[in-house]
Amino acid sequence: MTPPDFESNITSSIDSLLKLTRSLTRNKISTNCRFILSEIKESPDNFHVQRLKKIKENDKKTPVALSDIMPELRNLCPNIYDLDLKVYRVTRKSTIIEFSYYPKSSLDARYRAMIVENLPMIHCKVATPPWQKSKNQIFNINWEHQIFLARLRLFWLKMMHVSDSRI
Repeated sequence: MTPPDFESNITSSIDSLLKLTRSLTRNKISTNCRFILSEIKESPDNFHVQRLKKIKENDKKTPVALSDIMPELRNLCPNIYDLDLKVYRVTRKSTIIEFSYYPKSSLDARYRAMIVENLPMIHCKVATPPWQKSKNQIFNINWEHQIFLARLRLFWLKMMHVSDSRI
């Protein structure tokens, strides 16, 4: 991927993400997309605490059009090591996609010297609920934002695991 191809690769990755999301979830995924940008930061916290912090941060952000976020992505491009695209939230009228980037400046100095000229990697990701029993099972893409239901299901999953181990 070369910098002139950056925008076209982003656009094709968005299409791939929407296709992937439609195949895995029961939600109607709108093609009216809005975008938010966040940095992936190193943290000693566990995954669940990091996820909750990130949701709080992202809820404060105002989703914008792709044309509004592309200049910032182009400016960051030389320092992006990894760019993750993820459907953050879905409503009837729009789909909010999160661009999460891991900066090269966060890498170890020796490794950074080896990859300084490398172009950013782009990944499309869909967060699956931990209680999902099989990969073919469809789910609600907004499960991360339904905190009470998610906690209730995790509690139920733990209880089922405890009762299975006693048998």
